[in-house]
Amino acid sequence: MERLAQKITNFIQVNNSNLSDLEIKKIKFGLECFLGEITKFFIYLIIFYALSLTKPFLVATLFFCVPRMPAGGFHEDTYWRCFFTSLIILAAIVIVGSKVLLYAHIRLIIILITLLLIWIYAPVDHPNKPIISIERRKRLKYASLLITLLFTGISFMIPERYAAVATFALFCAALALPVGEFSKRRFANKVVNQ
Repeated sequence: MERLAQKITNFIQVNNSNLSDLEIKKIKFGLECFLGEITKFFIYLIIFYALSLTKPFLVATLFFCVPRMPAGGFHEDTYWRCFFTSLIILAAIVIVGSKVLLYAHIRLIIILITLLLIWIYAPVDHPNKPIISIERRKRLKYASLLITLLFTGISFMIPERYAAVATFALFCAALALPVGEFSKRRFANKVVNQ
């Protein structure tokens, strides 16, 4: 992914000499992220389609990934580690969500824990792309809460067989926040100790 992103970035740079070094780095990073996510999505789609779990997979992906956009969370170091970790998480969400019947009071408890985790930890930035502005941090926290509340409302409107998948996906996205924060602190300590 990095090499492909570099080739595309080089092409953009040759055809647009007005871009600064920082803008070029941002373009390359954005391309790496986009290419990585789009290839993973299509491979996952094929896997879950082969298992006749396409709709639960799409629900899990939507409810897991969209709240992570403003909230952040845990990120693996390499494409393949990310690929397999995400596959395991999405498979767990789909399997548990499809097999477990969630009563309203249990869903409410899971949602409250989800919102609490977001309130405490969001946003969890990546060491390669830190969020420095306190104002931006506040906006991202409130956006994370708002999106999660919106998706919670949607989870009560979709068919019951997908509601548990949606709830578990939101919960797993929130669980990625303290894990990401711990990972980020460990990375920072490693850098300081070197």
